[in-house]
Amino acid sequence: MKKRKKHSAATKLKMSLTKRGRKNSMYGRRHTKAARLIMSRKRKGKNNPMFGKRHSAAARRKMSLAKRRKK
Repeated sequence: MKKRKKHSAATKLKMSLTKRGRKNSMYGRRHTKAARLIMSRKRKGKNNPMFGKRHSAAARRKMSLAKRRKK
C-alpha cells in the first residue's frame, strides 16, 4: 500500500476557499433532469457502494445520536 501525503489544515482551508461561490464551476447551474436520472441509475443496486452491507451497531448508534442533536 502506498503512503499518501496529507494536506495540512492551512492547505485544506486554502483549497476550500478557492472553490467557494462564483469560483466554483457549478455555481449558478443545475444538473439537467436527464443528467440526474443517469446519476441515479448509476448508484442503484450492485453499483451502490453500500449494496449488500450493513452499518455496524456502533455506526447506527452514532447516526441516531447525530439525528437527535439536529432537532
